[in-house]
Amino acid sequence: MPFRARFAAAFVPPLLVMTAACGGSDDKKDGAKAPDAGSTAGVTTGAPGGGSVSGGAVAAGTKGYKLVVPESIDAYTKSSSGTTPGAKEAEELGIKNAQTVSGVYNAPDPDPDNRARLGGTRLTFHGFHGEITDPAKALDTYLANVGNKGMKGGGKAPGTDIQPIAGAKTVKPAGFEGALMKCQVMQFTYSKSDAATKALADFRFPVCAWADYATLGGVDVAVLTEMKTGGEGISPDEAAALTAKLYNLARQKT
Repeated sequence: MPFRARFAAAFVPPLLVMTAACGGSDDKKDGAKAPDAGSTAGVTTGAPGGGSVSGGAVAAGTKGYKLVVPESIDAYTKSSSGTTPGAKEAEELGIKNAQTVSGVYNAPDPDPDNRARLGGTRLTFHGFHGEITDPAKALDTYLANVGNKGMKGGGKAPGTDIQPIAGAKTVKPAGFEGALMKCQVMQFTYSKSDAATKALADFRFPVCAWADYATLGGVDVAVLTEMKTGGEGISPDEAAALTAKLYNLARQKT
């Protein structure tokens, strides 16, 4: 269903806040490249739907960074801090001495008179910073857990399911260097046996994440009206471009 919603902020259903993920490229800004300790070129690491991360793409200069939560990303403005990941999740990702951040952003529809598209688009950011020995493994582990987190990051809501519809793919958006990034499309499905959700339509949303030697950030983007009406969501390429911009905005040298 080629339903391409734009941006506006009005309706926010209860299941709105989500999680995210992506990966990959070489770094010139952050220093010389070093082999990714846990990845091998062409090896599939086991994220849902397959996909592989190329080795040797993480720059040694990406060590010693922290993450902050910017106030805006392109047309997206921060609306809340969202649900911050916990220490257990960081441990499962293999991140030592981890600290976590999060933010929820909304972009309005550029056409305020488009009453059929009220709700706009929501971007959710979850970030980790610390010591990451194996960025490729951390990235795939993050993506493998996206479906289990639910839309708010605290688990699946009753009567819903979230599954990848295809393998996570390594991406290299413009301006993204020194880390791995991968994106995949997720399918959000409502139980048709649940009276509260059977009238709602299933929808899709892209999730992208990056990982380097100090930071991991996950981004998912949902068109709000599609959470009731159904739709294909924004493209993975568009989500990857936003994730690359967030990568450059959120990382700060410690």
